[in-house]
Amino acid sequence: MTQPAPPTSPTRPYALAAAAFAAGWSLMMMEILGGRLMAPHFGYSVYQWGAVIGVVMAFMAAGYWAGGQVGDGPKAVPALRFALLAGALAAGLTPWLGRPMLADVAERMNPAEGSVFGAALVLGAPSFALAMVSPICAGLSALSGAAAAGRIYAVGTLGSIGGTFFAAFYAIPDLGVSAGYALAAVLPALACAVVPGGRRMAAAAALAVPAAWAASVGEGQGLALYRETPHNTIMVREDAHEIRLHLNVLWATQSRVRKDGGPTGLYYDLFTATPALTNGTRVLVLGLAGGAVPRSILTAWPGADVLGVELDPAVVDVARERFGLDPRVRVAVEDARRHVETSAEQHDLIIVDLYSTAVIPFFTATREFFAAVERRLAPGGVVVMNVVSPFDRDALVGPLAATQEAVFPSVYVADAGRGNWLLIATKETRTLDELRVRLEHAPEAAAYAASQLLATLAPAETAGQPVLTDDRSDIDLRSLAALYGH
Repeated sequence: MTQPAPPTSPTRPYALAAAAFAAGWSLMMMEILGGRLMAPHFGYSVYQWGAVIGVVMAFMAAGYWAGGQVGDGPKAVPALRFALLAGALAAGLTPWLGRPMLADVAERMNPAEGSVFGAALVLGAPSFALAMVSPICAGLSALSGAAAAGRIYAVGTLGSIGGTFFAAFYAIPDLGVSAGYALAAVLPALACAVVPGGRRMAAAAALAVPAAWAASVGEGQGLALYRETPHNTIMVREDAHEIRLHLNVLWATQSRVRKDGGPTGLYYDLFTATPALTNGTRVLVLGLAGGAVPRSILTAWPGADVLGVELDPAVVDVARERFGLDPRVRVAVEDARRHVETSAEQHDLIIVDLYSTAVIPFFTATREFFAAVERRLAPGGVVVMNVVSPFDRDALVGPLAATQEAVFPSVYVADAGRGNWLLIATKETRTLDELRVRLEHAPEAAAYAASQLLATLAPAETAGQPVLTDDRSDIDLRSLAALYGH
C-alpha cells in the first residue's frame, strides 16, 4: 500500500508561523502609525483613537470571516499570498496616499465623523487583508480544530505585540512615520517568499519598502526643523521676522517669538502682567513649549524665578536651540500632572497652557488636577489658564471655570484675543476691584498687557456648567465644539 504524499509546503509550520507573525506585526505597526498619521488632521482625542481602534476591529472581523471562508479550500494558498501582498503594498502606499486623503476628509467633515472615515481610508484595507492570514493559516495547518486556531492566533498575537512596541518605541521616534511604514512592509514581503508560489509576489511586495522609505525624504520640506519624538511631531517655521513652534499640526502655534523682541499680538503677551496679581514672582509654567511664556514674564519681571514643565525633552532642546530659551528658566522634563502632584515646591503664579495637538488632555482639566495645582500655590497665589475656544466660547470656558470654582474661591475670565481666553483663579477670595487695582500698578514693561486684561476681566459665569472630574469628562467633545463649532 502506497504511503500518502507528504503535506504540501504551505502546511509546514515555519511558513504558517512566519505568515501569522508577519501579519500581526505589520497590522499593529500600521495601527500605531495610522494614529500618528491622522493626528495633524484629527488630533489625539479619545474620538480619534476610538475611531482607529473601532475601524481596525471592524475590518479585522470582516477579514477573519473572509479568511475562514477560504482557509479550508483550494484557494487558501493563493489567498494567503494575496493577503500578505496587499498588506505590504498598503504599508508602502499609505505614506503617499494617506496624507492627501486625510487632508481632504478633514476639509469636508467634522473631526468626530472625519476621524472614522479617515481611519477607514488608511486602515481598512490592510486590516481586512492581514486579518485574513491567521484563519487561512489555521486551515492549512497539519493540526486541526482548536489546536490549529490556538497556535496560529498565539503566534499572530506575538507578532502584534512586537509590532506595537517596535512602532511606538523605535520606528516613530527614531525613524519617522514614513520610514515606519517601510518597515511595516518588510515582514509581509519576507513571509510571502516562504509561502509556496509566493516568490514573485514577495518581489512585488518588497518594492513597497523603498516606496514608503522614499516618502520620508520629503518629510519636513519647507520647515526650519522637523523632528519625530515619542510624544510629538515637532515642526519649526522661521522667516526674517519670527520663529514659530508647531506640535503635531501646522495650524496651531505652540510658541511664537519675534526676532526684534516685540510683542507677538497673541495671548502670550498678556502673561507679562499676571505676576502683578500675586504676592511674589515665583512662577510655574505648565507647558513650556518654546518658552514664549517665560520670555514674556521675564521681560517685565527680570528677577522672577521661573520653572517650566515640559513633557517632551526634545521640545526643551528645540526651545534652547531655536528659540533662545532664557537660561534663567529652570526646566523640569516631566508630565504636568505628575509634577504638581509630587512636587513640594510652592509658587506665587501657576500658568497652565497645556494642549496636546489642539485639545487639552482631559487629566489636566479636572477637579482633581486643579486640587493638586492649588496645593502648589503659596498664600496669595493665582492660577492663570489659557483656553482656546474660537467658535463656541462656553463649550470650554464655562465648564473649566466651574471645575476651577470647585477648588478655588474666586474665578475670573479675560478675553485674550483670537479665540483665546484666560481663566484666572485665586487661592483666597479676591474681588474684581482688588485684581483691577493690582493690574493698574503693574510695572511699565507690563502696562500694555495689564491694560488688555483690565479691558475684559470679569467674573466667570459658571451657573449650570458641569464640573469635570477624572471619572467623568467630555472635554474631547467640547474641544471639538470650541475649535470647529460642531
